[in-house]
Parts: sequence; structure tokens; C-alpha cells
Amino acid sequence: MRAVAFLLLFVWAGLSAQAQGTYLVTPGDRLTVTVLEDPNLNAQVLVRPDGRITLPIAGSIRVVGRTPEQIQAIVRERLKNSFTVTPTVTVAVSELAAPTGEEKTPDIVYVLGQVNSPGAIEVLPPRSLTVLQAIARAGGLGRFAKGEAIQIRRMDANGVETIFPFNFRDVEEGRQLATNIRLIDGDVIFVPERGLFD
Repeated sequence: MRAVAFLLLFVWAGLSAQAQGTYLVTPGDRLTVTVLEDPNLNAQVLVRPDGRITLPIAGSIRVVGRTPEQIQAIVRERLKNSFTVTPTVTVAVSELAAPTGEEKTPDIVYVLGQVNSPGAIEVLPPRSLTVLQAIARAGGLGRFAKGEAIQIRRMDANGVETIFPFNFRDVEEGRQLATNIRLIDGDVIFVPERGLFD
């Protein structure tokens, strides 16, 4: 009996793996993206109605009609210039689209570097976050944060990146308030570490 159960489990696992290889992603699916070399880039993302996802550094990617393996290859290609070795990327479908199609798609922003809880933050439209609010949601600046050299990195649909400087202390003291911009889907806030002599 135990041997039969093991055989059934083995066959089911094989079919599941095969399904991942032939399944074509649709809007509303949730994907789990894992980057072995940098866990800060791991993300769970919802495929938007326009058929795209947005990932830190990799930017906006059209995924509808592609298999998880094809998406892996695209993400790996987009990330490779940011690593000394080609990164190990895996993409899996963790949740299929809801049949009603009425689920709201959250915007996702990322806070990386010297904050107390780095990672992805989901924001359901029509709500939005400013830079200060996102840093607060990430647990505030870390002990070694270089708050005057924060960057907001925004990638457009063509893969062109724009960097906005942000000085935490200036904004905190009421100066340079215009730099406390409202974030959009896919924005990355990077808080660098203070150097030894800073």
C-alpha cells in the first residue's frame, strides 16, 4: 500500500512539474519570483490586466502568454548586468487567476538596503505611498543608514531607469518637501549604508 501511495505521489509531482512547463500565464495569476543570489529581489507579483509584472531592477515585463520558464529567462537576462555571475532565477505560478476577474491589482514598491524590514510593499489603488510613508512601512531607517543619499529608482516600460535623490533629514526638517514624491508601481527605494568616515 505504501509503495502504491509513493508511486501516485511521484506521478502527481511529475505531472505538476510538466504543467508548470506548458502553462501559459494569464492576467490575475500570482507569480513567485526567486533570485538565489539576492533574496531582497524575491517577490510575489500579480499579473496586471495589461499582462505585465514589475520587478526591482528588471522593470516592467510582459508575461501573458508565456511559460514560467520563458519568464525566468527574461528576468535572468534583465538582471545579469547587476551581478558578477549570471543570477539563478526561478519563476513559479503560485496562484491562478480568480474566475470572476474582479480582484483589484495591487501596486508594488520595494524598499531595499539599510531599513529595518526591507522587501516588497503592496498598495491597493486608489491608495498610494510617499517615500516617507514607504520607509515607515519598512520599519524606518536602519542604524547604519546614509539617509541623505537615498535613491528612488523608477524603470519605464522601455527599460529606461530614472533616479530621484532623496535626503531623509531635509524632508524630516521640512526642507525639500517636493522630493517626497508619490510612488508608482515598481518603484525601488534604495537606502545605502553609511561609510566608515561618513
